[in-house]
Amino acid sequence: MSAHPSVSVIMPVYNAAKTLYASVLSIQAQTCRSWELILVDDGSTDATLEIAGELAQKDPRIRVISQANAGPAAARNTGIGLARARIVAFLDADDIWHRHRLAVCLQHFGTNPQTGIVFTRVNFIEPQAKAKPATSPHFDVLEAEHLLSENPVCTTSNIVARAVLLERLGGFDARMAYIEDQDLLYRAAAGSPWTVEGIDRPLLDYRIGGPSRSADLVRTATSWHRFMGRVKAMTPELYRPRWRQLSADFHRNQARRALRGSLPGTALGFISRALLRDPLILFRMPRRVGLTIAAALALLLPIPQIKEFVR
Repeated sequence: MSAHPSVSVIMPVYNAAKTLYASVLSIQAQTCRSWELILVDDGSTDATLEIAGELAQKDPRIRVISQANAGPAAARNTGIGLARARIVAFLDADDIWHRHRLAVCLQHFGTNPQTGIVFTRVNFIEPQAKAKPATSPHFDVLEAEHLLSENPVCTTSNIVARAVLLERLGGFDARMAYIEDQDLLYRAAAGSPWTVEGIDRPLLDYRIGGPSRSADLVRTATSWHRFMGRVKAMTPELYRPRWRQLSADFHRNQARRALRGSLPGTALGFISRALLRDPLILFRMPRRVGLTIAAALALLLPIPQIKEFVR
């Protein structure tokens, strides 16, 4: 194992036996060879820990840490505390890096000393889909206001950060679920001297899928309210004029997540709350709101015309 790796990669794993090999292989295939991988098993109950141990035996750059289940944010914080490199990257155990990703990100840090976090564009992969994957839009620099409604970085697997910045921020908020990455990025953009910058290349495959359960929606809502409290305290000038819009956008996103879990009644409840918070959402995003309502009705009512429209 290198005494001073260029990058410390943090991977939280929980019951990831089916996807772990492929994700680790995408790290081992990097053109940048100077890395360490810290696999933090978060109390898995399947064969994840055994697989992680086998991977570590074959590659001395891999370390495995096991802890009681505390959630992915806490697992990432454990990894951050053990990281030895000045640059820290994150990869979830079901996502895939393109082979030049680390090299490209390191080059960006080397030529842009003001940069605290780097991200790239993302390919959204649906395992059963035959169409070409959609790709996330490019942002040169993310300001705090870009991170209030949605997360342009898309996933924690897309975050590469200076270790000193992560230390300054105190890592991820372990009390949050699902939006802890958005919260970290917001704190970096709003409360640090470094910038959050994008690279105009798709260098990450993000796996879409998995239903959202009611319990997940509740935890997400709790985290969002905590996040909004932080936004109100740190940047009240951004929060006050748009809190209704932010609430509407959040509830529309919750409706979309409910549809993934085949919860059409819950989805209609969320989209109704979105419209009550900010009726202008119909004009800001008519297609998104319309398709959400149509998809919920298609699941609730046996109306072939609606189902055909949603397709």
